[in-house]
Amino acid sequence: MTIGTGGEDVNLAPLIYLLIERKKRGRSWNDIGFKFKQTLSDLKNNWYLVILVVIVTQVLTLIIGEYFFAGFLQHIQSRIPLIDPSHLIPFMIMLFAATLGEELIFRVFFQKRLNWYIGIIPAILISSAVFSSLHYASGPLSIISFDIITIFIDSIIYGIIYYKTKNVFAAWIPHLLADVVAIFLIVNFLSIS
Repeated sequence: MTIGTGGEDVNLAPLIYLLIERKKRGRSWNDIGFKFKQTLSDLKNNWYLVILVVIVTQVLTLIIGEYFFAGFLQHIQSRIPLIDPSHLIPFMIMLFAATLGEELIFRVFFQKRLNWYIGIIPAILISSAVFSSLHYASGPLSIISFDIITIFIDSIIYGIIYYKTKNVFAAWIPHLLADVVAIFLIVNFLSIS
């Protein structure tokens, strides 16, 4: 579960850098990774990764977390804002912007630049390690470790999707959907337990 919108500030510096670099080097939006027109085909071509990160990892994380790590759901709730139906629209706008910002920072900016120097596998692993570490929330070591590992796995999948497509939207949509599915599962699981 990669829900990371609990009070985190989305750093705009990489986006500003990308905009300046685009202008200065005469790069197109397509060169940067803003390939909106091919997003649907990119998602279709990587459907198995989308299903894996949007549904499979979210369900497995919830089941394993709840049944093997007592207090896991409370830990997740501590790092995301309370989901109140009266605040659903602002929350969804925040989730929409935060996940797009994370993909811009960690895939377009960080992973892509690391790939120039160290190759794709280390680039994905390092950017995913940094991404997951920024979702840290205090708690018992076993729960923190499990939480960070599952975020790391999700981030690797987003990184693979971005690498295969060079399209930020193809990585962002599964990230957004995975967070929505995770929130839905958490809210519904808590209401029945």
